[in-house]
Amino acid sequence: MKSATRKFALVVAACCMSLGAQANVLRSIISEDAPGTNGAWSFGTIFTVGANNLNVTSLGAYDFGGDGFTTGQITVGIFDEISSALLVSTNVLSSDPLLGLYRYSSVNIDLLAGHQYRLVADSGSDNYIQGNGTWTFSSDVTFNGYGYCSGTSLTKCDNNTEGDYGMANLQYNVGSQSVPEPASLALLGLGLVGLVASRRRKTA
Repeated sequence: MKSATRKFALVVAACCMSLGAQANVLRSIISEDAPGTNGAWSFGTIFTVGANNLNVTSLGAYDFGGDGFTTGQITVGIFDEISSALLVSTNVLSSDPLLGLYRYSSVNIDLLAGHQYRLVADSGSDNYIQGNGTWTFSSDVTFNGYGYCSGTSLTKCDNNTEGDYGMANLQYNVGSQSVPEPASLALLGLGLVGLVASRRRKTA
């Protein structure tokens, strides 16, 4: 019983360590340039995943000044670039965690190696990074371009293609769903408790 319990505890510990690890980000901001806003825009960043699948754990929205969003939330999503299907979306709230210049809301989706996607955020009349700013993209993806249009909803559009305004970001881990959900860990813990209780009854 001690051996089985020890092995199970090591598995749980490894899972918890993985959950606590800092995820990678799609883009890292070097400079913000001048923040600007002139209405609501659906800003899109097009990229191709590299040699490894990526498990996206959260979607981020740019928060100039770190003081929250004008409307209280920014909608962010990921489209399949080929089919134009919206694969996942979330509302990033002013109360969501601020990491660097972005607030993040949790999601869980795998992006496939070699496949092209578009990360889109609707600015909701909030500040975006004017004049492109300066940033670098993760080496796990290849940046392909951008497309955006005026509007108040999340849209995959190419009315304008002259710049990427840095409205959206994402966090990810390399690999397909390599990090268990908290609910899965809770079930794992309950299973351990049941196993220990059962063995104690047998030895009593």
